[in-house]
Amino acid sequence: MIGTSWMREQGMRDALLVEEMRKRDLDQPTWYAKRTGRAKAASQRWMDLAPLRDGPVSQSSADVSDPTAMSAEIKRRARALGADDVGMTALKPSFIEMGVDLPHDNVIAVIIYEEYSKALESPAAVEIEAMEVYARCAEIATELARYIRDELGYAAVAHHNGSCQIQAIPVFHAVGFGELGRNGSLIHPEFGCNFRPGFVTTTLPLAFDAPIDIGVQDYCLVCNLCRANCPGAAIPDDYIVTDGVKRWLTDIERCYPYSRFRETYCHVCVDVCPYIHKENDDADKRNLFKQYMKVRKAEGYRTPKGDR
Repeated sequence: MIGTSWMREQGMRDALLVEEMRKRDLDQPTWYAKRTGRAKAASQRWMDLAPLRDGPVSQSSADVSDPTAMSAEIKRRARALGADDVGMTALKPSFIEMGVDLPHDNVIAVIIYEEYSKALESPAAVEIEAMEVYARCAEIATELARYIRDELGYAAVAHHNGSCQIQAIPVFHAVGFGELGRNGSLIHPEFGCNFRPGFVTTTLPLAFDAPIDIGVQDYCLVCNLCRANCPGAAIPDDYIVTDGVKRWLTDIERCYPYSRFRETYCHVCVDVCPYIHKENDDADKRNLFKQYMKVRKAEGYRTPKGDR
């Protein structure tokens, strides 16, 4: 299956990032240069796993007469490995990076919750949490793909920060993880935007999950917290509609001065989203959210997190 989706390159392959570096006479983004030891170690972990994304497939294939049972087993294994949610759907060309050939039928998505309380500690604490959760997602995706190839006898490739040809948001929506919000993130009914992903594409027969409607798209029309708190004013008021789904397109040129060219990690648009407590009615998270919003108010809302 040949991919049709344009994907923004990450890191030093991102043309806009390189151009902004040139304007600033930098050889690397300021945030990258200031990464802590733990964050660097986490990013090295997912790079170390990249060669294990694919591998030989066992010549003995399991008989999958019940795709629903197989999906349940994959979900059980993923959760045992540490995933907080798991979903699967049919792979589509629009889910795959343009020009990439993935000879698979289905895609499995796994996510791990990113601890919200880190938002009250420091930008460095949020960054370390994010990078370490990314690394754990890479480990789960790698192990699931290995299990499918070695023990079930079906082709499977892991996709994560070490290398990913999968468009995350459309897959999240298709497997029922939540709805797309104004801040450009997929908003989960239990975790809000506070999670990180990994994926496996495979020929393993599976039963599929379905999209859900929890009211996010309507709520975002009246909630302005992410837009009011974005230090770069990068979150738009207006949206476009693709296949019946509202999409707010973040202005990356306005985002990068704060998300790439400051010494501290910017996570504000995720941290101010009230869905961290709204849909799941989590009293502890609601209390953390109130504390965090007091900090935002004291900092002047659009002031970058951690700057006084």
